Amino acid sequence: MTSSEVAMAPTDSPGYVFEDLLQRTVLAVVVALVAAIGIPGNVLVMVAVASSRRLQTKTNVFVVNLACSDLTTCLVLPFQVVALLNDSLPLPDPLCTLVAVVFWVGLGSSIVNLALIAFNRFTLITKSRTHYDQVYSKRNLVLMLVSAWIIPIVLVTVPPLCGLGGIGYSERYKICSADSTHPLSDVYAFISSVLVEVPCLIIIITCYVKIYRFIRAKNRELFPNNASRGESKGNAQSAAFKRQVKVTKNLFLVVCSYIICIMPFAIACLIPPSYPSIPWVLIFLIANCCVNPIIYGLKHPQFRDVFRNILSCKFRLIPEPSKLLQSLTTSSTGA
Repeated sequence: MTSSEVAMAPTDSPGYVFEDLLQRTVLAVVVALVAAIGIPGNVLVMVAVASSRRLQTKTNVFVVNLACSDLTTCLVLPFQVVALLNDSLPLPDPLCTLVAVVFWVGLGSSIVNLALIAFNRFTLITKSRTHYDQVYSKRNLVLMLVSAWIIPIVLVTVPPLCGLGGIGYSERYKICSADSTHPLSDVYAFISSVLVEVPCLIIIITCYVKIYRFIRAKNRELFPNNASRGESKGNAQSAAFKRQVKVTKNLFLVVCSYIICIMPFAIACLIPPSYPSIPWVLIFLIANCCVNPIIYGLKHPQFRDVFRNILSCKFRLIPEPSKLLQSLTTSSTGA
């Protein structure tokens, strides 16, 4: 499923092979670091939401689903490290195939979840509360969460079953990804990669641009005259303006992180002579697995408070503890 094969013509030969052991070692170290940060980081996000009722919102349902997809990817990264450090396949073929499927399904689900979160924030900020509740009913929430997994699973597994490519060990990039020797690897790479990344990236950018425009328009309503923007018009308006500024800054950070992590890989998929760059731009895509807990966790004040209490083992200080946490702490005290 290596996406650089998207643009590879059948006449291209002998083809690029990622043979430099030094480069592969550097790449392996980075991948291991992503796993070392991503596994505890995403677990921490899930534990935080499970521990505090304050965090159990409809928006955070998608954050937890995102953490699950990122954790899924991180759990198979050690196998990719082993593959990168060897010149030939060091794993059993069935295991490498499983690793490749889980790897790309996790990455695909992560990207779909990012798009769902972007649309959720767009609906929450720009639409009425009644409209938001209608769109995010329990039934629709379940359908959205399931779709974040079904879409990448279908795009990763169905094409090989139909003979449109193979998945397993990539001789070209020395990882468990796609069979680069398959004659239809170009078609498989396009279906399983570009059809997920590009549409989701468009949705993400579109939603945040619309959010930014909405916030800017609201700011003009609150402060019709430029001269008065720096002056306080009462505590309520002053606080509202500060919140809008903070939201705008956070949105800028989020959009930049999306572009940095996803755009290079999406562009490389569409450029024919990009084979040597694919392993390095893929790292940015993988980095999403450890960056997301920082963006959706540490930048959120409520998440930050819960994180601090969990990491310091002060579970009793977690604000608005959930029933699960209350039962666990009660049983622990009783024991």
